[in-house]
Amino acid sequence: MRGFLQQAEDILDVATSGDAGLQDVVIVMDRLGGMRMLDPAGWSLPALAAEYGATAVYRVERREAAVRVEGWNGSERCLVQRTLSSARLFQLPGMGSGNYRPATML
Repeated sequence: MRGFLQQAEDILDVATSGDAGLQDVVIVMDRLGGMRMLDPAGWSLPALAAEYGATAVYRVERREAAVRVEGWNGSERCLVQRTLSSARLFQLPGMGSGNYRPATML
């Protein structure tokens, strides 16, 4: 199994590379390597781990101009965060998919 902190960093990489309309989500990792993505409303990380028999749980959330991933695995806790660039914050739909080309000066 991948390292706990490395997994949190990988999740952060994916969360910050996608659509700017990121919704808060919890990722529950089970003992067999399976993964569930759930709505985090009303759940603590330890409660989710107990409910699903998880080896690790990660909460992904947007806070103003940043995306953060909080992880918990029973004996360790981590928090990684990345500030989004101002260019990413103001993208229009379709701009993040590689379809956008900046205007050129004439």
